[in-house]
This record gives sequence, structure tokens and C-alpha cells, in this order.
Amino acid sequence: MWRDNDDKIMDILDNIENVNKGYFPVVCPICGKKEGHLYFHRNMEGDERGSMWAWCSACYHFSHAIYRLPKWWQNLKEINLKKLTSYPNYLEENKVCIDQWINEILFSNLTSRE
Repeated sequence: MWRDNDDKIMDILDNIENVNKGYFPVVCPICGKKEGHLYFHRNMEGDERGSMWAWCSACYHFSHAIYRLPKWWQNLKEINLKKLTSYPNYLEENKVCIDQWINEILFSNLTSRE
């Protein structure tokens, strides 16, 4: 079902720093549907490292990697660390609240820099 064979899915990361590109979900760089999602999870409070997932709900391409997280990132409390795997199944089930969360913290981060 999930496919991790096209690094172009990582282009979803371009949307985290540019308010002009729109809010999540974003247009998937592979299939062109507005089903692109992103989630980070910080390993421990204050740690700059964590995990990153970029995935598309339409074409099922995804990427998972260890990632240096943005300083402003805060884990979504509703996400259970024990349910996270490299595949985004659990994240897909929670994509609506994840998109709302990332939009909220992106907006507050971008407006605080202005």
C-alpha cells in the first residue's frame, strides 16, 4: 500500500517555512492532489532531533527520516509515541488533527517573525 520510492515527496517540507504556499494539506508533489501531509515528533523535550514523516493520502507515497526539527516544533499531544512506526498508517488516521496542529503552529511561528 505505502510506497517509499520517490524522494520528490520530501518537497512537502518546502511548505513549512513559506506562508504563501498555503496550509496543510498541501498539493502532493507526486500526484498533484491536495492530500500532502507532514508530521514531526521530537524525541525528548529540548532535543533538536526527532522523526519526520511526509505522506500523501491519495497516492500513498511517503518518506520517514530522522530529522533536525525546527526549534518552534511542539509535539501534538494527541499522538501516541508508542503507535508511531516508519509507515504513516497511524498518522493517516489522525491527519485532520495533525493538519490543524501544524497549521496552528506554523501560523503562530510565521506571524511572530514578522
